[in-house]
Amino acid sequence: MWKGLAAGTVLSVAAGVALAQSGEDAAARAQAARDRIAALEAELAAAKAELAAAEAAASAPGAVPTDPGSEPAYTPSWLEGWKGSVEVGLAGSDGNTEQASFRTGINASRQTESIETKVGLNYLYATSNGEETANRLGINLRNDWLLKDSRWRVFAEAEYEHDEFQDWEHRIAGFVGVGYQFIKRDRTNLVGRAGLGGSQELGGDDEGFHPEALFGLDFDHKINERQKLTASTDFYPSLDEMGEFRWVNRAAWEVTVDPETSMFLRLGAEHRHDSNPGENFKHNDLNYFLTLGWSF
Repeated sequence: MWKGLAAGTVLSVAAGVALAQSGEDAAARAQAARDRIAALEAELAAAKAELAAAEAAASAPGAVPTDPGSEPAYTPSWLEGWKGSVEVGLAGSDGNTEQASFRTGINASRQTESIETKVGLNYLYATSNGEETANRLGINLRNDWLLKDSRWRVFAEAEYEHDEFQDWEHRIAGFVGVGYQFIKRDRTNLVGRAGLGGSQELGGDDEGFHPEALFGLDFDHKINERQKLTASTDFYPSLDEMGEFRWVNRAAWEVTVDPETSMFLRLGAEHRHDSNPGENFKHNDLNYFLTLGWSF
């Protein structure tokens, strides 16, 4: 009898201990669940705050709507996308008259959806009977900012000239203005420009700065896959001496000789007029040329 009572007591104590341990485990699990819920609520609150800040920024004046699923637009480097050419021309004669001439040019251009840039360098040297008759260097840079969904553009350009057969030794010019593309087709383009600026002449009797206006046209037409015509005219009326002006005209015909090597021939002419060239200097300079070049 006592043995049975003792066994019952032991079983009761064991059951109580088991129930106590089970209660403690359940309380621990409940507390862990509450901790996880609290952490999730904190993360949700942070996410809501971030969303509210983003929506406020998107609705602010001047904000640009963005597509969360789209990638940022690629902006090419300024060194990318350049196209250009290099050309060389030689001519000479011997006999009663000894003549020799050398001409070279390097041109490059780059165009994106919003910017068009052109850079050029040309050099001419000539002799006759051993005497120098031409020595001219020209460097020019023009940048056009193209207005979106419009034929209008804004431009800025600069030019440096050195000519040993002018009243001046060096001339630096710069202009800013607006342009308009009158013709925009697959094979033909015509762009007009108007701007203000001036030129600084160094050396000569009329050294100093001369304010000028600029009116210009640029034309190009692709005849076929191998032939192209280009022409330009730039008129610079003086703003401080009424009636005085400079005028530069260019035209060229380019023929691709070898498409595989991008070799071409260019036949062209340049005409320069100065209404006030200085004492003992001519008003007009006309240069014509035939050069062999390569595109890159």
